[in-house]
Amino acid sequence: MTDALDYQAAMLIPHPFWLNLSPSTVKHRIEQLLAAPDSAALVQALSPIEYTVLLKAAPDLCPVLLQLGNPEQIRTVLDLDCWHKDTLQGARVLEWLDALLQSGDETFVQTLYALDPEMLSVVLHRIMHVHAAPTIEEDLDPGPYDEVLANELYRVTFTDPDSPANEQVAEVLRRLLLAERDLYYSLMQDVMGTQESEMEELAYRWKTGRLQDEGIPDYYEALDTYHVIEVEPLRLPDPVHLESPGVPVSAEESGVIPRYAWSFTPAGSLLAQALHHQFAPATLERLCWEMVALCNKAMVLDQVDFADTDAVRLTLGRVHAHVNIGVEYCSGQQPQLLVPLLTERSLLSVAQTGFSLSMRLKQRAMRLQTHLNSAPGVRRALPSVARYVVDGLLHTWYPQFFLGLESPEEMVYRDFLHLRDIQLVDTMLSALEHDPAYHLLRAAA
Repeated sequence: MTDALDYQAAMLIPHPFWLNLSPSTVKHRIEQLLAAPDSAALVQALSPIEYTVLLKAAPDLCPVLLQLGNPEQIRTVLDLDCWHKDTLQGARVLEWLDALLQSGDETFVQTLYALDPEMLSVVLHRIMHVHAAPTIEEDLDPGPYDEVLANELYRVTFTDPDSPANEQVAEVLRRLLLAERDLYYSLMQDVMGTQESEMEELAYRWKTGRLQDEGIPDYYEALDTYHVIEVEPLRLPDPVHLESPGVPVSAEESGVIPRYAWSFTPAGSLLAQALHHQFAPATLERLCWEMVALCNKAMVLDQVDFADTDAVRLTLGRVHAHVNIGVEYCSGQQPQLLVPLLTERSLLSVAQTGFSLSMRLKQRAMRLQTHLNSAPGVRRALPSVARYVVDGLLHTWYPQFFLGLESPEEMVYRDFLHLRDIQLVDTMLSALEHDPAYHLLRAAA
């Protein structure tokens, strides 16, 4: 049973694995798991996100990790890694099938039984055509007998005869036929007799439902979270009863709190300071699972490649940055308001505030740049520091803060971490907007 002390520890003590996430820390973490006497139980207690990161970032150790996992856990990994928005990525599925082949027949077959047949049918349908074998009388040119590709029941032809995936698919079917003949027949019938679009829609529904049980939304639900809102004035909302988003299925079964969610709080930040205050147990529980939900949404929205540990770390860190900026803004940076703020306002609304403050800077930079590009009689070149500031706001989807505003020798960018970052850029943009050389206020009027 998870209690308030567990939640407090998860929120206050960054997990070293996530804090220092890199290929070397991934390998070290796997070595620790493999050396433990209860390694299978430890692997099966991992959150879906951590298990996927371990499998993707250390491909040489992937087969043994797959052997230690359970089929439903592996299925969730494919749910996370094999879809781009609502489109199944067949190449990713084939990569996982190859890894499962390397993990041994038992893991391979058990996992294939757990996977959605609709997903497998879509992947095979894109690569090959299956026809019923003609009768002996009809078969004018039977060709060489192949138990998998040309037998008494089926004839398989590949869509692209020269594709390197053909041999891999043939090997998957060959191993499947040897181990589980009924599953082979079922797959061949599905590929022969169903529409790809219908199968993909069904597979998408199955995977969406499972991931929602894990607190992981689909892309479009995550996208709805990240929109610019009207930033509230500096005041606390009226008290309301806030519900926890709920415990993910895997965490409820294992009793383990996913540690990726609270391991990226900016050191020395107001958010870090707020977490050391005393909260009611129900508030601690809600805050913990709200941050898990926010991190999950961010990884879905960014379509993170779990093999890229830098990308994973940046996405998770950005969530904390948005929350920290929102905390600073909504509390007016008054320590006595931190507990009421986080007790009475959802973490989602706080994060949306931080996100919106940075995105509004981006919107202003876009208007400025459009004006410079199109308005006649306007000076087009920005001063050097201003140029770097505007470029940081425009050149990536998430606006970036130019460190040269704080330290002239720092010619690099990072995410916005603090309200002061917002204020520095706001001051710079206001100066440009009021500069007569750019006629921006006149154009707006």
